[in-house]
Amino acid sequence: MTLHNRRSLLGMLAASLLPVRMRAAQAPAPAPRSPNELARHALTGPLEGFEVVLVQLNMAPGSRSTGPGHRHPGPVLGYVTNGQMQFAINNEAAQVVPAGGTFFEPIGAVHTSSGSASSDTAAQAVVFMVIPKGSALSAPA
Repeated sequence: MTLHNRRSLLGMLAASLLPVRMRAAQAPAPAPRSPNELARHALTGPLEGFEVVLVQLNMAPGSRSTGPGHRHPGPVLGYVTNGQMQFAINNEAAQVVPAGGTFFEPIGAVHTSSGSASSDTAAQAVVFMVIPKGSALSAPA
């Protein structure tokens, strides 16, 4: 085998292994994104295995969530950007959070009520969540 043939053979072998190595190094498929999800980033260091997620909530005038509620797989910190938001966890009395106000859901809390606190004005909020990597944002309670 000549030197040129050896180089060609080695080049073809290396090229044939490249797609296998690239597939093995690729990250797992990301969790499906909510249409209101603004950003999702993996954490490192002591929080390896978790992601931070930023979500925008848009609540129509007079909208209220009802039913058994839902849970989030990690803590939730929200900031109301417009209007007034009705908010309750664990079947407690609903609170009205005005624009500029914040709300918090600890891990394991059941989110039992949310929506615009006004029948004629929409409300918006930005929510920051820390969740296990690849998790859905919420699950039924």
